[in-house]
Parts: sequence; C-alpha cells; structure tokens
Amino acid sequence: MKKEELKAQLYDEIAKCNRCGFCLAVCPVYAAVGKEWATPRGKNALIRAIIEGKIDWTPEIEESLYRCTGCRLCTQTCFPAVETNQGVLAGRECLVEKRLYPQVIDRVVEAIENNFNISNEPNINRTMWMETMEGVPENRFQKEKAEVIYFTGCVASFYPMAHKIPQNLVRIFHRAHVDFTLLGGEEWCCGFPLIQAGMKEKMKTLKEHNEKMVQKVGAKTIVFACPSCYHTWREMYQTDAEPLHSTQFIERLIAEGKIIFQDGRERIVTYHDPCDLGRNSKVFDPPRNILKKIPGVKLVELENNRQLSMCCGGGGDLEMIDPDLSSAIAKRKIEEIQKTGAEEVVTACQQCIRTISGYARKNKIKLKVRDITEVVLEAMSA
Repeated sequence: MKKEELKAQLYDEIAKCNRCGFCLAVCPVYAAVGKEWATPRGKNALIRAIIEGKIDWTPEIEESLYRCTGCRLCTQTCFPAVETNQGVLAGRECLVEKRLYPQVIDRVVEAIENNFNISNEPNINRTMWMETMEGVPENRFQKEKAEVIYFTGCVASFYPMAHKIPQNLVRIFHRAHVDFTLLGGEEWCCGFPLIQAGMKEKMKTLKEHNEKMVQKVGAKTIVFACPSCYHTWREMYQTDAEPLHSTQFIERLIAEGKIIFQDGRERIVTYHDPCDLGRNSKVFDPPRNILKKIPGVKLVELENNRQLSMCCGGGGDLEMIDPDLSSAIAKRKIEEIQKTGAEEVVTACQQCIRTISGYARKNKIKLKVRDITEVVLEAMSA
C-alpha cells in the first residue's frame, strides 16, 4: 500500500473520534498525568490536525505520542472503537523521520543492530539463565530438530528478575516429555521494541532470520512466554509453525494428561491480564483454566479484568522512555490488586512481573508477584 493510501486510511480511522471523552476514564497515562495531550482523544486530535496541515510536528507532539503504553484499553471503551494505537504508531514513525523521538531509543536500536537483543550483551548469553539451574543437560536444551521451539525473548533471557520463567518452563517441558529445543544464540529479538519505537522497517532482518531458524529446526509449534513476542509473531511473521503462548500450550498439555497436579495448600490468588496477551491477542481463558485446575487455588478476579484489564505501565517502551510515568501507572495497578485481598497476583508476562514487582520492591510494598509457570511447576506431580 502506498504512503498516501496509508495516510488516507489512518485519517479515516482517527476521524471516527467524536471527542466524547469516554477514553479519559480508562487511559492509564491520563490517570497519571491529568493533561489533555495525554488522552487518546488528544492524540487523535493531534494526528488529525497534522494530516489536515493545521499544525506541524513539534517536540510537544513527541511528548504526547511517546507517552502511551499501547494497551488499547481506550479502544475497548470507545463507541466507534477508534484504534488510537494505529495513529500513535504511525505518528511515531513520522517523528522518527524528523528525528523528534526520545534519544534513549537509540541505545536499544544500537543494541539490537549490534547484538540482536535489547541488552547489548553478546547474544550467545541468551542461555545464561541456566547457570543457576541444576541438572541442565549437556546440549543445554538445544537440538538440531524438534517438534517445539521455545522462543525465550530478550527480557527473560537477559534480566535476572525474569530468569525464573525460562527455568520453570523448560522444567515443565522436560517433565511433560515435550520434544522441544531452544534457539540459543540463534534466537534474535522479535522486533517488538522497534515497532513500538516507530522503527518497524528495522525489524526486517530480525524477522527473516527468526523465520529461517524455525524452518531449519522443522518445528510444528513455537511457544512464547512473552506476550509481546507472541503478539508480534502472530501479526508480523510468516511461518508454517503454530505460534502459541505458554498458557495455551500448558492448557493443551493438561488436557492430554501430560501435566498432572498434586494436592496443594489452600490460597487465594488473583490474575492480571497482560495487555498483549489478553486484550491484544484475545487469550483470556487458558491462564484462568490452568489456575482453576490447580488444587487449593481459589481465583478471585480483579475489578478490571479481561478486556478491561488495567495496564501495568510496562508497555509501549514507556518504562525506557519515561520510567516515572511507568511507575505511576504500576502504583495504580498494585492498589487494584491489594483491594482483592488475594495472597498473590499471578500473571503471564515477564514485563508485567518486572514492572509490578519492581515498584513494590522499591516502595517496600508486601506483594507476591508470580508468573503462571512458577505456579504450574510448583503444583505438578513429581
């Protein structure tokens, strides 16, 4: 599609915004900032005015368009269902062309271009999370051919706070006799951070490489514990292998009798729907079905759940661009969690765990935050 056609299509979408203001009640950025430029309708008005030639790009517009988590909760509560996120991402691409974007983004782009990950570490270190594990096989869970590929993702690979997730998942796979492999140093960033930065064209090399690796392994299924990786593969990649989030795959293993749970202690838990898994990928039931199968677990829902789940503040590259704003959003999420009276909050996203538990730790808030893989492994029969 030509640039002018894309521009016209985008204009038609944001022109549906009638400025009613229903989005103000749910936008996590507006709740924290309280300014009109932070609202979805404010962002739509800015993009529309630019397309109509009424205003030009300015640093103030950069502040507005890069203060968005991409949660798309605004669309869920909008009568004409305006896809504000389309305008935000298109606007970011234009800001990149004019070099009016947050320069901190350049560090991530450089890291991905040099080392194919967001941490700028040698990519061979993607399996360093195994160093604290016992019983790691000689092949480090890497085989030339396998039925399943576990695509670990940058955050779980390089951030110690999230290392438990791949550790848990490979143990679950091993116990359930899943024929799986890791790509190790041949796994490259999925490209999600580049899309959110407004630099979608830079992910072409990453995409082609990852698709080639899947074809080489001959896998029928790719499993992602990272919702953003999963969403990116579903939307942007072309492969014969079936992409599944770990909760979908674990639910399947339970149904096949490959995972059996033992009796556990009685406890109340609540579940946080990650934006890219729930609202953006429509995966709501698998994590809940898993938790309901675990003996002793009583699931209580958050006031805002499923399609209306409140963002944790970690999406849309916001934690990197404006960490204070990200923390303010996380604070509201934690307050909602505390109202449930649950002993722990379970989620299915490493970024949500980093954002929520990171804020709780820094502010000395007693809150148990767990990934669903940890809960599953703990409850499995030996």
